[in-house]
Amino acid sequence: MVETSSIDSQDSTRQYRNGRRRPLIVFFDYPDVFEDFYPHYGVSQQDFATQWHNTANHAWLKIIQNDIGDVTWLVTAIAPELEEATHSFTKCGTRFLKSSWLHRQLWRLFYLPSFSWRWRRFYRPYAVVASYIAPLSWPLWRALKRLKPDILFVQDYCSGRFDILMLYARLLGIPIVTFHSGSTPDKYLGKITKYFTIRRADLIFPSGMKEVGNLRDKYKVPTSKQVIIRPPVDVRIYRPMNKSDARAACGLNTGKKYLIFIGRLDDSVKRLSTIIDLFGGLAGEHELFDLLIVGSGNDETALRHQASQTIPGRIHFRGWIGSDREKALILNASECLLLASWREASPAVIGEAFACGVPVISSAVGGIEDIVVPDKTGWLFQAGDDMALRKRMARAMVEPEKISEMGRNARLVAEEKLSIEAVTRSVHLGFLAVLNKTKSDAV
Repeated sequence: MVETSSIDSQDSTRQYRNGRRRPLIVFFDYPDVFEDFYPHYGVSQQDFATQWHNTANHAWLKIIQNDIGDVTWLVTAIAPELEEATHSFTKCGTRFLKSSWLHRQLWRLFYLPSFSWRWRRFYRPYAVVASYIAPLSWPLWRALKRLKPDILFVQDYCSGRFDILMLYARLLGIPIVTFHSGSTPDKYLGKITKYFTIRRADLIFPSGMKEVGNLRDKYKVPTSKQVIIRPPVDVRIYRPMNKSDARAACGLNTGKKYLIFIGRLDDSVKRLSTIIDLFGGLAGEHELFDLLIVGSGNDETALRHQASQTIPGRIHFRGWIGSDREKALILNASECLLLASWREASPAVIGEAFACGVPVISSAVGGIEDIVVPDKTGWLFQAGDDMALRKRMARAMVEPEKISEMGRNARLVAEEKLSIEAVTRSVHLGFLAVLNKTKSDAV
């Protein structure tokens, strides 16, 4: 895939735990249990384990499975419905395990009673406790002891889940690798423990230079233990196309132009209601432009209602798009991608937009400001500065030559920094450092 050889070929005589010829990497995503997140987006356990993808996690795991070692995704659940499966896209294994008995009782108590809405004011204390007790699971501990993985790979370090997995890793003598996925210290669950656990990770993949500085200055993680990675994009699928042809292929009005939002319809983070309000205020002056909203989530009904009240017929909800080719088409049908989030890491959709030659207007959060360079590949504004966002949206509607210029620059950035080949080099660098250290420690 890249000039760097795979880990397998670097030392064909090397053996890993349990006599394996390839290292085993066990992956944990962020939610405490499957039921906390995926069912809200219409994803069943069967689909999750076998075919659902198109996230940054899946893109990274595909690289790791292809070039580094065998990946098993361990998922804790309130009620596992299947034991094990192989994913058709990543080729990784997926196993479902029960969360701890105590967590299951607490989860049912908090969510299931008809009067549970009264307790939602106590969500944060519940979330802290739940994140610590969910992985305190006998099936999970037993699986880790039996598998004897060579690395634990953990999504983010912002909750008690990471702290418990760190404990397991140390008890079993397993290196732990983690990556940043948009969390901020003020939102960490178990803030005090983070000063002890984060710095003890064997390697961290931050999302950008801002997070590198946060880890170095606040948590004393040396830069030698950090390697920046961003979600990879297949620049052969995501590529510039003729906009009229793309609009026709998407069933859109070829005489219109479109701004677009793609993401989870979670308004508390993504601030999509703000984008809708601001577009509504501009739409009367810019009849040529409509707004596309791609995604699904808990707030979809409320956002659809808001859109119908704000500017009827000018905001189009397209639902979740799982196909890369379909997403590439709708991005090419658009002039500019809009993001207004309170927090992000380095969203995969930015790389996808860049690869299609579509510039980005975004809040300056996470690793976004490393790649969205003002007047070069898009425009930035401070999170929550709605007036600045409105001005940038207005510019996108009246400066077509600038949009085209920034789109060409964005494509170059995608090829040089965000392609599968470029990201694979960073992933190799991090995992090789951990595996080689493990090997030298064993000698």
